[in-house]
Amino acid sequence: MKQPPSETREEPSSDTASTGPRLVGALLVLSGLAHLVVPTLLLDLASRSYRTILNVEFTPDSGASTRVRALGVGLVAAGAHLLYYGGVLPKND
Repeated sequence: MKQPPSETREEPSSDTASTGPRLVGALLVLSGLAHLVVPTLLLDLASRSYRTILNVEFTPDSGASTRVRALGVGLVAAGAHLLYYGGVLPKND
């Protein structure tokens, strides 16, 4: 006898369940690479955005590029973790 559809639900496969975190991981890696490769461009963009949108003068100091690159390292590390494990915590299969 055939069971009603409500009783035959299958658990989502691990491939579909980890798609969201893996996508976020890929975006974090791309963003991190941008922070590592072009920190001055990002600082210039932030300065123009602050001036245009908030009407505030933003002048980055001499160590700002180094801090932007450090942020990039963290973004790449977090993104790589999500890409590899498919979530914040590794799954114990």
